[in-house]
Amino acid sequence: MLSTAPGALADVPVVLLDLDGTIVDSGPGIFAALGHAFAACGEQLPPPDVLRTFIGPPLGDSFRGVLGMSAERAERLRLAYTEHYLSCGLLDAPPYPGIPGLLAALADAGRTVAVATNKPETTARRLLEHQGLADRFALIGGTDRATGRNDKSAVIGSVLERLDLPAGTGTVMIGDRIHDAEGAAEHGVPALLAGWGYGGRVEQEADVLHVATVAELSALLLG
Repeated sequence: MLSTAPGALADVPVVLLDLDGTIVDSGPGIFAALGHAFAACGEQLPPPDVLRTFIGPPLGDSFRGVLGMSAERAERLRLAYTEHYLSCGLLDAPPYPGIPGLLAALADAGRTVAVATNKPETTARRLLEHQGLADRFALIGGTDRATGRNDKSAVIGSVLERLDLPAGTGTVMIGDRIHDAEGAAEHGVPALLAGWGYGGRVEQEADVLHVATVAELSALLLG
């Protein structure tokens, strides 16, 4: 059972981190690209509280599940979003205050730190290289439509496999959305939800431990 007491995870050797809403504040670029996509496709733009729920999960799943779109409409919207986001919004995502220092401290402590994100892997690497953070990670893992790696469980499984960890190596997943915790649970990995990201009522009511601030997470992981 996880604890949020200072130092409670200081002995866990492997730390997996979500990207959007956990490492970087990607909201501005994502919201701008969503606005462009809905307008370009002639779709009604959802209210801000709904748009927030699109940060993190695969967009196609959100468009179909939250908005009830057909697969064809959802894919058209996703493609319009992706085109605008990659050209205009991707790099508008600064790291949250305290995150660069936490990553440096974890590296200095000899911990294995990796990214597990629903962003396409190449896109995630481009963003982290732009922010000067890519070399802090043993692995940057993301989705890959060509291989069918399309959700958080598949991403986490791929990251764990590619890290080639000894059996029984302790791992924890840090993310801001419920799918981060659910994907980790499928691999027997405990999770914490970050309160500074884009979680909402579902995350607040979930039976998953929360950390309110980056400082609290740092104390938890480093003591």
